[in-house]
Amino acid sequence: TGKFVLGTLVVIATLFFLFAEGSRMLDAAIRLSPLEERYVRELVAEFDRVCRAVVVATLLSAVAQGILAGIGFYACGLSHSVALLMLMTMVLAMVPFTGAAAVWIPVCLYLYFYRGEMGYAIGLATYGTLIISTADNIIKPLVLHGQSNLHPLLALLSVIGGIQALGPVGILVGPMVVVFLQTLLKILQRELMTMDRLTAAAAAIGVQLPLGQRA
Repeated sequence: TGKFVLGTLVVIATLFFLFAEGSRMLDAAIRLSPLEERYVRELVAEFDRVCRAVVVATLLSAVAQGILAGIGFYACGLSHSVALLMLMTMVLAMVPFTGAAAVWIPVCLYLYFYRGEMGYAIGLATYGTLIISTADNIIKPLVLHGQSNLHPLLALLSVIGGIQALGPVGILVGPMVVVFLQTLLKILQRELMTMDRLTAAAAAIGVQLPLGQRA
């Protein structure tokens, strides 16, 4: 409890200073960064866009899984508990590793062992595996692709790899690392193209100068 309270206070204090002096902190980071200001601001813009995309993707996926789970629960005759089960599914769908399965698996066990409805239990287990839990792997990559210009395959791999490497925080860090790398490669490509154009222009001027002198 003490650790949780201390962590909460640290988060509140950090958010306060970020909101109050975020622009000053960004300016200080730009002055300390070895990169040019326009590059740092481009990376910050990508950071902002990816954070928003991850939050939107997580919320939309949780809502979609809750609605799909509610349909399955209602079809199994749990009409009196659909609202509560849907809410629990939406909340737990945002938790990595367990997700919506933390709700529909116990419901399957309840239907099988307590109510003796093996058909409903098997049907809900199949529906939960193929539809409810699979929706997360479809919605998140699509939203990340639309919001952060990540390819759906890269978005999916970044989320899965981030969770495996860093745990729950990997949901945010994974796509961010991929987008940062993508942005840095774009910056490098632009610089190399600019250098090629300057080299070509210098070579053209070097060829034309002797001709002008001879004329």
